[in-house]
This record gives sequence, structure tokens and C-alpha cells, in this order.
Amino acid sequence: MPQISINIPEPLLHDIENSLLGSASPADFIIAAVKEKLTSEAHKKEFWKLSDQTRAAVFERGLTEFDVLKEFETSRHPSNG
Repeated sequence: MPQISINIPEPLLHDIENSLLGSASPADFIIAAVKEKLTSEAHKKEFWKLSDQTRAAVFERGLTEFDVLKEFETSRHPSNG
């Protein structure tokens, strides 16, 4: 596996070392944090992709943001009659 070196500011490294449990190392902590961030970024990317698809579908139907919000409110509070 390729390795790189990074410079971590001393206060941040100190915070990392203070947060470690058991036999975890700062490197283990950083690898886990990067993996978590990558997962988060992938979820954001998927969210924006779905948002763009939804926006395009709304536009194709000729709806406005107001139309969508009105329909949403109607579905949340259907009339009782």
C-alpha cells in the first residue's frame, strides 16, 4: 500500500492522542476519520445527484417551487371532508 507523509499541527495531534482508546494509534484514528469523510462525501454526491434529477423532473412537468410546496403541504394536511 502506498504511503504518504502529512504534517499535523501539534495541537491537533495532541487532541487525537487524547481521544484514543486502548491500543489505537494516531494513524488508525486518521485512517478511520478519512474513511468516514469519504463515506460522507459519497452520500453528499448521491444527494446532489438525486436533487438534480428531482429538479429536472419538476421542471419537465412545468411546476414551480410554489406548486411543489403547495402539493407537499396538501399531502401533509389533507382536508377532513
